[in-house]
Amino acid sequence: MVASGAAGIERYLSRKYMTPQAPLTRSSMSISDQISWTRRGENLPEYAPPVVLTFHDVNKKSTSPYAITPGAFDAHLTALENAGYHTLTAKQFTTYMNGGPTPRRSVLLTFDDGTDGLWKYADRILAKHKMHGTIFLITGSMDKHRPYYLTWREIQRMHKSGRWDFQSHTRAMHSVKRVDVTGTTGAPLVNRLWQEDKGRRETSAEYRARVLHDLAGSVEDIVGHGMPTPTMFAVPFSDGPGQQDADSQDSLARHLLKEMFPLVMTDHSSVPLTASRRSATAGLVQRVEVYAATTPAQMLDDVRPNVQVPANAHRPLYERENWGGRQTRTSFDVFLGKAPKSANIPRYAKADYRPGSSVDWTDYSATALIGSLGNGTNQAALGVRTNSKEPVTVVVTRNRATLLANGYKVASQPLDAKSDHTVTVKVGRDTTTAYVDGQVKLTHQSNQPAGRLSGGVTIRSGINKDGNRWPVFKSLDISPLEGASHGS
Repeated sequence: MVASGAAGIERYLSRKYMTPQAPLTRSSMSISDQISWTRRGENLPEYAPPVVLTFHDVNKKSTSPYAITPGAFDAHLTALENAGYHTLTAKQFTTYMNGGPTPRRSVLLTFDDGTDGLWKYADRILAKHKMHGTIFLITGSMDKHRPYYLTWREIQRMHKSGRWDFQSHTRAMHSVKRVDVTGTTGAPLVNRLWQEDKGRRETSAEYRARVLHDLAGSVEDIVGHGMPTPTMFAVPFSDGPGQQDADSQDSLARHLLKEMFPLVMTDHSSVPLTASRRSATAGLVQRVEVYAATTPAQMLDDVRPNVQVPANAHRPLYERENWGGRQTRTSFDVFLGKAPKSANIPRYAKADYRPGSSVDWTDYSATALIGSLGNGTNQAALGVRTNSKEPVTVVVTRNRATLLANGYKVASQPLDAKSDHTVTVKVGRDTTTAYVDGQVKLTHQSNQPAGRLSGGVTIRSGINKDGNRWPVFKSLDISPLEGASHGS
């Protein structure tokens, strides 16, 4: 009778806390789609730092812009396979980020919140593709608000399958709360909350104690259910370090997160750093977000620019698709001597080469032939260490070369006055050396740690008044320094 009673209780708990898994959905994928996905993976390095993807829910009936259907999820995973991507476990990802070897071309599939659709639909699809996922749990919501969130029983079953890892998305800070007397709301992670009973905001000490209690609680919840200690944290709503918010406690939040987690994930940051040696140094990784409206092809097109590539490009001026960053209301033609004839065009233009896939570049050289420098009323620049903690730029006019480090002049020399100059910049771990016309030499040595100095190439052009002729980049070449490992 005791055994029968226990079995009955177990059946009751299983029905209450274990959603039946849905059968696999056959997704509709044409041969032309699959060929297209394969082509999107061509010419990418076989070994490269991983790119982190953000999914939210996989659900057949949801109308949320963050939830994709099971058929769409199957198609997304098929697209990744066809393009040559593998998936990593949380341990494999952190091993690389801690200095381990560069893996085969790969992605880390992350899922925020911990919705029940991941058990009901996504688990079997992941198993079909022999892939791996990492879920960032709002641990205080598990077993609650059924059937939207997962249960701990489902989580434990998913963990035992070996297909899933579980990390922290806070215990109960995935919300907005009142932060001042007027009723303004903000994210609890980065704001001192309004205390109605005391008629004031939290003090910094109270804020710190609350946040640490929540973060520690999320870790305790995961470990207490038999899983490894989380090493990664996903910022709720990506509304955390690097973001603006009411009464922002940005720097303190960053410090508190660093106390608890080696790696922090966000979908938005002021300086995007995909998984790389430099983002490991910063402890902040930007992910590529997938929405309900994101097609598999669009997802691959979003991932590709974030795959780290070697510092080796011999005709980058003709790779328009690889130039990003800010180009102030101009087309890329302005750098090639084809500026539009309009009185309303700006006087300054800037473009970054592969800004998302050159994060780890170091020990490389960039050489540009710049022409049409006129009578000294226009100028052009070749920059290196793009988006690092200390970008370095060589600015040339008809008769002068100036070296800037993080926007400040560190060296300047006159040039033989002429309309064309060749600029070569050699980038070492902490030293940048520029040569103009093979004779004038400008050097800067940084005091920043080498791990914060890697980055790519920028070109800039400017005119001093309307009607001036824009400088022309006649050629550009990027190559590794002799004996360099391409910074990967």
